[in-house]
Amino acid sequence: MLAEKAYLELFGREDCPYKIELKYSGKFSGYNANVKMSGKRLFFSLSSAWKGVDEDIQIGLLQSLLCKIFKKNTETINIKLYHGFLKNIHIALPKMDCEPELLESFNTVNEQFFSGSMDISCLQWGNESTRLFGSYDYGTDTIKLNPLLSGKKHLLDYVMFHEMLHKRHKFSSSCTRTFHHTPAFKKEENMYPGKKELEKELSALTKSKKKPTKLFHWF
Repeated sequence: MLAEKAYLELFGREDCPYKIELKYSGKFSGYNANVKMSGKRLFFSLSSAWKGVDEDIQIGLLQSLLCKIFKKNTETINIKLYHGFLKNIHIALPKMDCEPELLESFNTVNEQFFSGSMDISCLQWGNESTRLFGSYDYGTDTIKLNPLLSGKKHLLDYVMFHEMLHKRHKFSSSCTRTFHHTPAFKKEENMYPGKKELEKELSALTKSKKKPTKLFHWF
């Protein structure tokens, strides 16, 4: 069984003390997955998209999940393969129709800050929220922005820039942790003209709300 093999190779054991279940589900978007532990049982749920992926990469995904749940600071060859796959999957993903206002913003930011080098993502409006202004999903190559930004081009472009930086810089990992705001990311983000003033304007959009505002969210 794939999940048992991942466990045995990660921990260098000949037998597995856990009863492991693995299922593929259509409830996940993109290449998402999770693991849950109950007593001596481990439950892996993977997006159906993983069914056609090479087993060595799937093992890396499973081992990455195991490292997080057992707080194990190890990086195997399979985990490296999995991280490489996740960082590059956006190249092969089909692109959905993009919202016109978001497409205009993406193209503006792409030309002004990335010299037109960024390939198009799926661009969608998310839910109106008092906490999140934008998100980027590596597994689906989707940028979602808060409808509160519609009609506010200067703010829309700034949040779009932030999410495009996530796509550009991807992430770094140390087995048990994943870092999305790397030093290189922060350095490039700080170069955006009028950053401090724009962040104040974003906060003002939800100033009257009781819930605290979180400017950005990422996957």
